[in-house]
Amino acid sequence: MKQQIYNTALYLRLSRDDELQGESSSITTQRSMLRLYAKEHHLNVIDEYIDDGWSGTNFDRPSFQRMIEDIEAGKINCVVTKDLSRLGRNYIMTGQYTELYFPSHNVRYIAIDDGVDSEKGESEIAPFKNIINEWVARDTSRKVKSAFKTKFAEGAYYGAYAPLGYKKHPDIKGKLLVDEETKWIVEKIFSLAYQGYGSAKITKILREEKVPTASWLNFTRYGTFAHIFEGKPESKRYEWTIAHVKAILKSEVYIGNSVHNRQSTVSFKSKKKVRKPESEWFRVENTHEPIIDKEVFYRVQEQIKSRRRQTKEKATPIFAGLVKCADCGWSMRFATNKANKTPYSYYSCSFYGQFGKGYCSMHYIRYDVLYQAVLERLQYWAKAVQQDEEKVLNKIQKVGNAERIREKKKKAVP
Repeated sequence: MKQQIYNTALYLRLSRDDELQGESSSITTQRSMLRLYAKEHHLNVIDEYIDDGWSGTNFDRPSFQRMIEDIEAGKINCVVTKDLSRLGRNYIMTGQYTELYFPSHNVRYIAIDDGVDSEKGESEIAPFKNIINEWVARDTSRKVKSAFKTKFAEGAYYGAYAPLGYKKHPDIKGKLLVDEETKWIVEKIFSLAYQGYGSAKITKILREEKVPTASWLNFTRYGTFAHIFEGKPESKRYEWTIAHVKAILKSEVYIGNSVHNRQSTVSFKSKKKVRKPESEWFRVENTHEPIIDKEVFYRVQEQIKSRRRQTKEKATPIFAGLVKCADCGWSMRFATNKANKTPYSYYSCSFYGQFGKGYCSMHYIRYDVLYQAVLERLQYWAKAVQQDEEKVLNKIQKVGNAERIREKKKKAVP
């Protein structure tokens, strides 16, 4: 009988969370173990997939998704990891791959240290191992948050980049210094706001006057955001948005305060951010030199509040933050046409609304039409789940993987 050939992916992962747990599973150690195992068991190694510095609760890791792409292409029919925690620390998602995705794609899965080998039958201990791995991730997340809270209470700044107008102190960690080369941009934005200009108008002025964005400045200084600027037209350097301007105008960092803990993740499993009530913020005053006078700052805050609009019912539209323009990627703006005999609501491209035909098109769609289309699709999938839940789950996962791969390729294009 002809022995089956296993075209194998060696998957290696290490994150800072693992280091905090004292695990000595360096990439080098994992590689040596996996290579030796593959040689002893006559596995045909196709490639190594390495995610160094990626959390086990995040399954959007670049090399992990590249491996999934190769599985979809039929290049891989065996995956080997040091243990189950290398694959992931999210109990549900790890089980989704080991118990549904791999079997449905005829992929053999081996976790060496945990004694898991799907070819020899399902390991009874695997689900319990996954639960333990998730508990470790939860405990680590709690410890990291606790450590950061202590630092925040001291007023230290720990962002990846200093806010526009500032630079990090070369010797004192967490200390900000005024950046004389860029503070004029912040002063200009506040000056325009103080004169009565709204965020949309300020955004337009910054673009027209070719004022560089913070991301462009970081690119010129540190080489970051290369995928955004390399090979792109010069206009990309000055592509300010209303969101950028509003964030600067609302930031207390410009009056010398450090404010942290304004948002947090939903849970240790999700990277989705949720805004926290102001009572839970960490605000420490006078931690660094201000750029903007407090009187100017608070006057601008009052002007911002006076411009806020609400519906009569003070309700949030059901699709708020979800509808994007297919061409430019900007959010679709919700509005109501009251000039008509029977008022109706609709969405249109906010990029077009701000900058006109030269940038995008209106992409108009009535709210009731969109609502009905979404409702019909939800009803369709609800019925499909009732008929064959496993088939639907596999299809959703396949579409999700394909979408992540497309996003990864898009970011990789210079």
